[in-house]
Amino acid sequence: MTLEQLEQEKPTKITVDEAAAIMQIHPQTLRIGLQRGLFPFGTAIQRKRWVYWISTERFIKYMKGGIA
Repeated sequence: MTLEQLEQEKPTKITVDEAAAIMQIHPQTLRIGLQRGLFPFGTAIQRKRWVYWISTERFIKYMKGGIA
C-alpha cells in the first residue's frame, strides 16, 4: 500500500506492517517507537501482549509533515 492509496481508501486504522512499509522502516522499529510514545499518530498498550493502534488520518498528516 502507498500513501496515495491510503488517502483514497481511508480506513479508520492501519496496521503496524502497513505503516512501516509506507515509512520504509522495519515494523519492529515502529512498534518500539509506538511503545515509547515517539509517534503522534498511534499508541501501544501492553496487555498480555502489546496492542497497537494507528490512526489513518493522523498518520497521513504526519507523513505529509502536518503534525510532529
